[in-house]
Amino acid sequence: MPHVSESNRLSGAANAFAGSVTASEFRGAFANLATAVSIIATDGPRGIAGLTCSAVSAASDEPPLLVACLHGKSAANAAFRANGVVSVNCLGAGHTELSQAFAGVGRLPVEQRFALAAWDVLVTGAPCFRDALATFDCEIAEVRDIGTHSMFIAKVVATRARDSGEPLVYQRGAYAATRNL
Repeated sequence: MPHVSESNRLSGAANAFAGSVTASEFRGAFANLATAVSIIATDGPRGIAGLTCSAVSAASDEPPLLVACLHGKSAANAAFRANGVVSVNCLGAGHTELSQAFAGVGRLPVEQRFALAAWDVLVTGAPCFRDALATFDCEIAEVRDIGTHSMFIAKVVATRARDSGEPLVYQRGAYAATRNL
């Protein structure tokens, strides 16, 4: 069972800095960052769940850890916590429709979202998108609630990567692809 932090040092700090930057200003500035688009997924006692996430980062290579941030009010948040496993599936440039479906566009039920693509499992039982550029199969090690989001720290227990393909990125409210300079 993952550790869930009920309180954190940043909650008090957030109040101390209240008013320095508005949420709108913060989101506007962050919109300029190009971020990789992933679908994070889970399955287990609380059922299958998945969503589009652009807040994923490597945290450590030894031990292999990553961080994914989910909105605290996301309906999937409780399933990720209870299931204790997660896959991070990095999308390619051709996966915009799948990303949109997992972002809730069209309000498809979860089962229909997963039916849009081929999935399998690696080690943990979390659904892994077969056509992802890279997949990280993980056990959730810790969850910290910080501000509006929950930060999931996950231990990577298996990976799968393709040798080719352009990543799907998101910047300034739109999907984009990369190109070599």
